[in-house]
Amino acid sequence: MFGFTIGLDSPIEMDYRQAITPDRLQGRMNATIRSLNRGAVVVGAPLGGMLADALGVRPTLWIAVAGLGAVALWLNLSPFRTLTPVGSSS
Repeated sequence: MFGFTIGLDSPIEMDYRQAITPDRLQGRMNATIRSLNRGAVVVGAPLGGMLADALGVRPTLWIAVAGLGAVALWLNLSPFRTLTPVGSSS
């Protein structure tokens, strides 16, 4: 299911990033996002494994669900939803 949602989410995320980033910064933005994503995997995978070892798989998955919910709430309450693309008149 996660892989399926990545396929749905990635084009939307890329379109949004390209819309709000000035053309002259597109390469830097893409490199930064890729570095952050890979860094999160390098740190998050071992931490998730250690947490699952210490607490068990189910509690660890519930912690992940709570974290995703907190991020969704944070994004909904932030100015993220009202940002306009670079060069847009609205």
